[in-house]
Amino acid sequence: MPTSFNNLQAHYDEVPCSRSDDMKLSALAVAFLALAATCRSQDHKTRIILTAESSVSAAEVGKSLDKHCPDVVLTIEQPKSDFMLEAVNKGGGRKPYKFTLFDHTSDRVFSTETTRLDNAVKDVCDYVQKRRQK
Repeated sequence: MPTSFNNLQAHYDEVPCSRSDDMKLSALAVAFLALAATCRSQDHKTRIILTAESSVSAAEVGKSLDKHCPDVVLTIEQPKSDFMLEAVNKGGGRKPYKFTLFDHTSDRVFSTETTRLDNAVKDVCDYVQKRRQK
């Protein structure tokens, strides 16, 4: 062992520290890490704004996002959004839900057509999560 480490170890051995002090320090460290993890997860939500052309309500899309993709939220503030979503329900037909996702530069990055709203939202979630991992 290096001499400086031996000196540090000898000093540490001289400092009185009870077992309860160690436990308090450990509990404090765990609390700090939990708080840091909570703050980090809140900061990394992906924000989506619905386009004016969307015919599916924010309530419907938001409810499905909450259920399938909790790290993605709807916003009404375009400057804060990461993506814009055109969510259209054409009514009848084989695949009435047509969702198109645009990035912040207004480029189309993803599209899906499904028979159910939940499936369209799941597809969007899958795309957003894969893109976040890159």
